Amino acid sequence: MWNHAEENEYDMPDIVGGDGDPVSDNLEGGGNGKDLKSAVNLCQESSTSLMTTVSSLRAQLPGKRGDASQKAGSGRQQREWGQIGPLTLQVLSEALGEQHPHLPTLTNANALETCAHVTDLSLQFKGLGSLDFMWMFRVLTKLELSNNSITVIRGLEKLTRLTWLDLSFNQIERINGLSELHELEVLALHNNQLDRVDRRSLLALSKLQVLTLANNSISDIKDVRSLRVLEELASVTLAGNPMCDSRYPNFVLAHLPRLAYLDQRRVTPAAHAEAALQYKSEVSVVEAQEEKGKVKEREAAEARKSQEEHRRAGVLALNDGSLFTRMFRGDKDMGVLLQLQGIHPVMTKYRDQFNAVCMKVFNAGLAHEEQRQSELALLHDALHLAKRDADSYARGVVKKLESQVEEVLKTAHELREAEEASLGDDQEAHAARVTKTVALKEEFESNIYSITQDLLNAEVTLADQIKDVVGRAREELGTLVGNFLEEAAAELQEGRRLAYTFYCRLRELTSKVVESGGVSSGEADPRAAKVFEGGDTLTAALAGIHDRHLALIDARESDLQDHLHQWLTDTLNQIEKIEWARHRSRVEEITTLTARQRQLVYDAMPLLHD
Repeated sequence: MWNHAEENEYDMPDIVGGDGDPVSDNLEGGGNGKDLKSAVNLCQESSTSLMTTVSSLRAQLPGKRGDASQKAGSGRQQREWGQIGPLTLQVLSEALGEQHPHLPTLTNANALETCAHVTDLSLQFKGLGSLDFMWMFRVLTKLELSNNSITVIRGLEKLTRLTWLDLSFNQIERINGLSELHELEVLALHNNQLDRVDRRSLLALSKLQVLTLANNSISDIKDVRSLRVLEELASVTLAGNPMCDSRYPNFVLAHLPRLAYLDQRRVTPAAHAEAALQYKSEVSVVEAQEEKGKVKEREAAEARKSQEEHRRAGVLALNDGSLFTRMFRGDKDMGVLLQLQGIHPVMTKYRDQFNAVCMKVFNAGLAHEEQRQSELALLHDALHLAKRDADSYARGVVKKLESQVEEVLKTAHELREAEEASLGDDQEAHAARVTKTVALKEEFESNIYSITQDLLNAEVTLADQIKDVVGRAREELGTLVGNFLEEAAAELQEGRRLAYTFYCRLRELTSKVVESGGVSSGEADPRAAKVFEGGDTLTAALAGIHDRHLALIDARESDLQDHLHQWLTDTLNQIEKIEWARHRSRVEEITTLTARQRQLVYDAMPLLHD
């Protein structure tokens, strides 16, 4: 299973269990007879040597390697979380001075700007107990923090480009604080105080390939299943944990079938096959549970997508009967009236008819949302066509300008060569060349002025055209929104009619109770007796129920109107904002282009300078 005679495999010493025996008969030490002491030394090796070995292993792992190097963003030139403590500042300043001597001395004033140039940093043996200062290092790709006093992984949220993180030989008890490290490929957590591996804490590490967890306090071997979320994981070290009994190698290989290295030893296909056979039933259960979880996640994602669509349409929760439920939630008087004889058929009819009204509004809202999105698509198409035509015309004009500039430069070059060749001997020829150069420049100035005006006029025309298109879209979308709101108002008015009908039926049922002598306090709930103790009390209760229903319908209609009007305003304002920014940028581009061409021509005419 662990064939160290195989080509390209590593000849490593035995990993031993707590009793000094090999943890598995399938772990071969290459026949070199290393004793318990050497095995313990392996498990307790320094962070530097271990990570060097991991680096060698990582270089041979198959799979894609993402390019983690990205251009550093300028960032905000200010401190986000206050001053750095003097001791921390001193530690960082010394470390940067040793590792990046070309950088200026670190101070609170220049911290963010200075750290914006640091891509790798080693802070080993610095006595650090907190990482709250790490927010400054936005472009770090490699960070070594081994042999410190760190207890909690916190403060790494800004290190989104990190690919290598060494937190070994600390006092960390939980794996957390890694949710933003989506580019991480190597994570070293050996020789800490971890007692478990939480699946949720690893979900964000989709690119993790190398993980070291040796010499921690992980006692439950089932925690290995949490590592299944790391789909790119190819190397893991777990030796030195309480869970590492005789069964653990096969258990790990069975549950991590893509693993290439376990405890720094190459895993053979035969080892995977044997482990898969041994734990076939257990792995099948885990896979079934994972598939069930994936189904739930997909359903939840679909539900979120649907809710977002309903929210955009302004009809969220109109299809689930929740508006009707809210009408009666917490209504104590209605709780009493629901005990009346004959109320349940009335209540059922009211519920079904009212929910049907809500469904009509819901379906109409989705249909109108589709129409609004279609109208928006037409708007974007119209804007695209207008800008495409304008760009095509502008490219033609610019091409004409470049051609003219080329001709002018050619003529200017000829005049300059003739001037240089004459050595100033013929004053009449010199004067003629100067005159020709002046005429050439004047002609060019006239042409470039005309071309500049053409480009600016075309851009202004385009801006006016865009304004007209957006204006027409505002009218069209406004009409669509207005039509839907009228339709929704008509349906919700039907809901108000149903509420009034229900109110009338309640009044009829309660009248029968009153005519029959009311409710005897000895036979009914005291609250019921109180509701029916007098005509005024009963009338007030019925009116309160009716008013509550109408208020909720009115509020839902108002919410719908506000949402769609706000959507219309925000959507078109955003389009206008984007187009205005494009217009200003294009005018600046035209001005810069023509100024550059003028300067180019001017530099080519030294006769005029003299």
